[in-house]
Order: sequence, then C-alpha cells, then structure tokens
Amino acid sequence: MTETQNQTVPDEEPALYYRLGGLDTVKFLARTLVQRAMLNPTIGHIWNHKTQAEVQEEISGFVEFLGEHWGGPHTYTGPDMATAHRGMGITEEYWTALFDDIVTPAYEEFNLPEREAREIDEFLRSFKPVVVGSPSFKDVLKAHPDMDVMAGMQSVGVHWPSSSAAEPE
Repeated sequence: MTETQNQTVPDEEPALYYRLGGLDTVKFLARTLVQRAMLNPTIGHIWNHKTQAEVQEEISGFVEFLGEHWGGPHTYTGPDMATAHRGMGITEEYWTALFDDIVTPAYEEFNLPEREAREIDEFLRSFKPVVVGSPSFKDVLKAHPDMDVMAGMQSVGVHWPSSSAAEPE
C-alpha cells in the first residue's frame, strides 16, 4: 500500500491525513500557510529574526505535528503548543489575521472538501486557548529586569497558559 492509499481498519473511514492526500498535501499546506503568515502585514513580523534554518525547521515540525494528529505515519517530537507559543505575545488580532487572511481563504483556494476544511479548521482553532494571550517574554523581562531568563517567566509568577486553559488533544 502506498502512503496516499486509504489507511483504514475494515469498516473505518480513512484518517484526515489520507483523505487530504497524504504527505505531499500536508507538506504543501504547512509550507504555504507558514509562507503566507510570514508575508502577512499583521503577523509577519513574528518571523523577522528567524534564520532560514529556523523557518525550515518550523515547517518540518508543523508537517510532523499535523501528520501525527491527522492520522498519518508521523511522530511529532517538538514542544506542545503552549510551550511552543509561550512568550510570543500572540494577540487576538494576530489570531484573527491568521484565520481571516490566510487559513480560511486557503480552504476554497485549494478546493478542500467542506468536511475536511471543517475538520482542519476545528483542529487548528482548538489551540487558541494555549496560543493567544501569553505576554511576550521580552515584556515580562522589561517588567521584571532581575528575572532569571533561564528560569523563565514562571520564576516571576507569570504562568502560561493558566491552569484553566488545558491544551486540546
């Protein structure tokens, strides 16, 4: 069986990963979404000081993350979403720009079936509680100049996410 063939147990439906077309499609989506986010006037500045290697690593990690969570043969070994976004200062405005300008228009542009687009959208949006709202690491340091940067924000009482924002599975 090739990777893009339906990987199912009898009487089970193929996982989202395979319904989308497998690795090539997931790579295309990850690469395109990150590239467009980098060029977006509202959120593109987040990548201002990233190196080529860092961006490539981010996209590779995104492919593994999506591949694992969407039922593909991947193992994601990176940080959980809260850890990956802690200290980035992601705001509601950034989140809205990501979906309104980049993610949602891609569903129609890439001719994703409605069901798969809805599944992708629900999955991505489920991470909002652990992505949006963390103060930036720099702002926490400015407010607490004696903070031990290696001990992190929690060393000065800043915990992200709050205990009420459990990460989606």
